[in-house]
Amino acid sequence: MPKLKTAHPLLTLSMEAMIDQIVHRLKPCPEEDIYRLVHALLSDGLQQLHQHVSQGKTDLGIIDAIVSNTCRVGLSLPSGAIKTRFEADFGSVRNMDLCEYVTKLYQWQQMLRQAIKQRPRKLMLSLFSPFLVEFEQQKFEDVEVPGQYLRLTDSSDDFVRIERFIPELRVVLRSNGVLRMLAIRGTDGSIVHFSVQHFTSRYNHQEERWVQFFRNLDAAGEHDRNTWEQRRIALHLPTIVSLAPHIRLVQEQPESFSLQDVYDKACLRNGTPEIAPALYAVGKMNELISQLPSIDAASEVLFEHICQTMVPASLLQDDVRMHAVSPMEYWLYRENFTYQVSASIALTYMIACTQRAPAKLSISRATGNICLHDLVPTQATPGLIHSKEAVPFRLTPNIQTFVTELGLEGIVPFAIYKVIQRFTDVEHLLRDFLDLY
Repeated sequence: MPKLKTAHPLLTLSMEAMIDQIVHRLKPCPEEDIYRLVHALLSDGLQQLHQHVSQGKTDLGIIDAIVSNTCRVGLSLPSGAIKTRFEADFGSVRNMDLCEYVTKLYQWQQMLRQAIKQRPRKLMLSLFSPFLVEFEQQKFEDVEVPGQYLRLTDSSDDFVRIERFIPELRVVLRSNGVLRMLAIRGTDGSIVHFSVQHFTSRYNHQEERWVQFFRNLDAAGEHDRNTWEQRRIALHLPTIVSLAPHIRLVQEQPESFSLQDVYDKACLRNGTPEIAPALYAVGKMNELISQLPSIDAASEVLFEHICQTMVPASLLQDDVRMHAVSPMEYWLYRENFTYQVSASIALTYMIACTQRAPAKLSISRATGNICLHDLVPTQATPGLIHSKEAVPFRLTPNIQTFVTELGLEGIVPFAIYKVIQRFTDVEHLLRDFLDLY
């Protein structure tokens, strides 16, 4: 940084002013911050509930880690009615069972979600940062659009500069939090959207390294691939730019959605809570264990029953069909989605990336391209990538139904083979990059 200030003082001043405005002026409001914390507690509770069900345990006591996290969240809340109500609901968290704990957290999440939905989804950027709105007059030197230096290029002469910030700030409500989304117009007329993510996890820097590893490895062998392969089996990796240890910009498409969004919309239409399958599994599992010879057999029967009654295998297919303009567009979308699922399977299997929750697959509404988030390997020991999961990738019934049997038997194995072949063809670079990352 000192060398940059010495060589390009005006550029450094413009960049520091822009980053300072994004970091300090686009912070989440207290309700949005509480919503993020409640979702984190709910995820931990559901994960422990899943472990109890899969192991056939009847004791639904809450572990000490969740108790301490809940107490820590209660202490961090600002004084007022929300903190008083949270202490009244979770003051005796040690005496709760998991079902009661998860139900109360879900009620809190729904209450906060309704409060956030009542606020406008589009705001004027000038209300938060007049400097960014007038950036084209305030800057001292041209600044490139963030994320371009992550490319494997020899020169930055063709990089797009920032022309101006779009004066509209979008507020995006996700299942795991609320994001502020900026739009930047470049000198070539393109518009790039970035979400501002605060309070990121401790694995984010590791995720950035692995995303850059795949991006460099993919770009290194790009000249040996034909046009069809580059278009169909392209890797769509998130562009992540860290602004501070706990704040980063992530390039996203405004019309993208996740599998979690599809499920949430289906639950809203049917009037059922999202945690209904998890709560149903607790009582049903105890009943099945007494009737079947093993826990695995009981888990299989329970899974089939939930898929048939609560989470149909056609949710994703119906959602895409609802937004498709014509049968031809639906067919092309499904074909491209099948290739993208194959690429995601290959990447997650290579590094044993487990716990692929529905919210971690971002799907483009326009093209069907899949962008993987939280692409972090599972390490049994330092330096050894290993996973104990029987299926170390996501190929759930909803994805299988949408891809169809023809895609599962034809496109998926072929595309996985092509992705793996792409990396083995540059094995010498693979070894070099693994040493670096």
